[in-house]
Amino acid sequence: MSREFVERWYSSIPEFERDLPIILVDGRVYTPREIYNEVMKGTPLGEKLQMELERLRSPHSLTYEDLRKLQEVAWERVKRIVKGLPKDFSVVSLSGMIVRGEKIAEVLKDSAVNYEMRKIIGLIRR
Repeated sequence: MSREFVERWYSSIPEFERDLPIILVDGRVYTPREIYNEVMKGTPLGEKLQMELERLRSPHSLTYEDLRKLQEVAWERVKRIVKGLPKDFSVVSLSGMIVRGEKIAEVLKDSAVNYEMRKIIGLIRR
C-alpha cells in the first residue's frame, strides 16, 4: 500500500468518521486522522498502522483475534459517540426505563458494538 493509497482511502472516509477509532495496534486505538497523519509523516508508527490497515483490508477471513480487536475498537467508538451526545439526551429501553448519560452505552452495548464492527470493516475496506 502506498502513501497515495492511504491518501485516497482517507479522503473516502466521511469527515464525521475521521476522529472515531478504527483500528487497534499495540493496545491503543487509532482514528483514520491519526493513521493518515502518521503515514504522511513517514514515522515508524505510521508504517505499523499502514501495515495493519493493509492486512485488515485484504479479502481474507478475519481471525478470532481480529474480531476481538474489532469489538474493542467498536466499544470505544460507542463510548465516544455517547460521550458526545447532549447532556439532556435520553433513550427509552425496551423495558420502558429512561436511560441517560453514560448508561446509554451500557444499555445499547451489544447491538451498538455489532453495528460499529460492521461499519469499521466497511470503512477499512473502502
